Amino acid sequence: MEEEIEAPMTVESSVEPSKEEMETPMTVEPSADRKKEEKGYLARDEYTSERFKLEINNLPKYFGFGDLKKKLKQLGVNFVKIKVPKTPNHAYVNFRNEEDKEKGLKLLTGWSFRGNRIEVSHAKPATDILFRTGKPKKNDNKREHPAENPADADLPDEVKIQNSATPLWNLSYAEQLAKKSTIVQEFLGGLEQKIKETSSKTVTIPFEGIKPSPVIDGYRNKCEFSCGKGNNSDDKMVGFRYGEYRYGIDRVGSPSVCKNVSDEMKLVVQHFQDYIRSRTSSWYSGETHIGCWRQLTVRTSRLNHILIMISFCQGQLSPEEIEEEKKIFLNYFTQGAGSICKVTNIIFNVEKNKAGNELIQSELLLGDSYIVEKLFDFQFHVSAKAFFQANTQGAEVLYSLIKDSMKLDNETVLLDICCGTGTIGITLSNSVKEVVGIEMIKDAVEDAKRNAKLNNINNIEFIAEKIENVINKLVKKYSQHRLVAILDPPRAGVHRRVIQTLRSAENIKVLGYIACNPQLATHNLVDLTRPRSRNYQGEPFEAVTTTAVDLFPHTPHYELFILFQR
Repeated sequence: MEEEIEAPMTVESSVEPSKEEMETPMTVEPSADRKKEEKGYLARDEYTSERFKLEINNLPKYFGFGDLKKKLKQLGVNFVKIKVPKTPNHAYVNFRNEEDKEKGLKLLTGWSFRGNRIEVSHAKPATDILFRTGKPKKNDNKREHPAENPADADLPDEVKIQNSATPLWNLSYAEQLAKKSTIVQEFLGGLEQKIKETSSKTVTIPFEGIKPSPVIDGYRNKCEFSCGKGNNSDDKMVGFRYGEYRYGIDRVGSPSVCKNVSDEMKLVVQHFQDYIRSRTSSWYSGETHIGCWRQLTVRTSRLNHILIMISFCQGQLSPEEIEEEKKIFLNYFTQGAGSICKVTNIIFNVEKNKAGNELIQSELLLGDSYIVEKLFDFQFHVSAKAFFQANTQGAEVLYSLIKDSMKLDNETVLLDICCGTGTIGITLSNSVKEVVGIEMIKDAVEDAKRNAKLNNINNIEFIAEKIENVINKLVKKYSQHRLVAILDPPRAGVHRRVIQTLRSAENIKVLGYIACNPQLATHNLVDLTRPRSRNYQGEPFEAVTTTAVDLFPHTPHYELFILFQR
């Protein structure tokens, strides 16, 4: 899966309360609405371990972080991370999912650590940083932006936005590839060590290097741009939020300096900004939940399609006023100054002014609800919110790598697990006997079926189901064929039940794993290789080769393809 970063995150995905927050007495009980706003990031469609957290109390007065981590592992607690605040005898443990959290609760209940009987309970998610009220920090009054990272305070805004959106922008492309190659090798070294810890066997995972992106600048085919206030109090800025959110910064900078954004997108952003500045309605504030213009999503394709989707909060406007706004907006981009952008599709979403931005109306103002993208010789319908690799030409490099590494032929049956809208299975369908795509999200499966029909692919089947519910039937059905699997999961990987299921499917001898965030997927990679046991039946897989593909130039992100065999 793509490392889905359309703009710098405006809420850290997992944060703990500061010492000041815990110690500062509350003089007024926050309202229910205020409490909801403080946890508004939980309503977003993104993974955060803040949803699955336990609080541990009555720890020994002096204990080391590493010691606590080791003890929890020995207990069998499957945690994501541990946070130890400055408050004594106290810690937080975050988990990947509800099941792991509940298991951790059972294992920790009644546990004694160095003679102390541990108290464990469910913990509330941390407060969004912008809503924290701590004591003023020393020298805050000396800064133009008190919450700003002191190291960045004197940098020009153009540098700040590039540092935030494209952290590797000031390196040559050769230097970027070298840096990422080092990052991958360091990760593989750590993975080798973890595999050794579980199997007592020394392993070496070969690394075949990193494949460059065919296009380095302007490669993103989708970006999400926020509306807000600029650094110099410029109102109704459209671009990326930047600055360290942990320092309380919530400003918007122009993407005009960002190398990963295409000229076509930059032109749309500029004209959208000009348009909303001409209107009386204000930009939407995620802190106060006041205002209208919240977000602009832009999708482009190699076939010269440009889709824009507007997120507009209703504010105090009447339905009639909103309808008038739509008409003026449509005219601007079809007949007015914005027509130079040659937008082909416009979706106008109206949302409630509240945390979570509840959609109350979505209207297609121009064109279809999707654009058409070309990948190799195939075409795909891509809707505004659908997952599609952000770097189309880079995706072709990745999919070609998969085809060559797995030695696909007309005797092979390919299981495309977490198939999404079917891009991998469809592009590889000409190289195999049959493809079976498995995806638990039904809407994605419907998109995949439409894309297969669009390309006249007849040797492909898509199943809307969990892999553990269908794998045994599929293994039996294709017992006389060469059965291989490709696993392209979300960035946090899949639940261990999926790995256990694949381990037990003895007919699957070859498995390809695509990791867009290898660190988060480590638990999957280790479980594929751990020795046979009651929980992990079937022979373990062995990582025989790894190759990185740079789908995200100017950023630290990459895709890692790992080929497993047994």
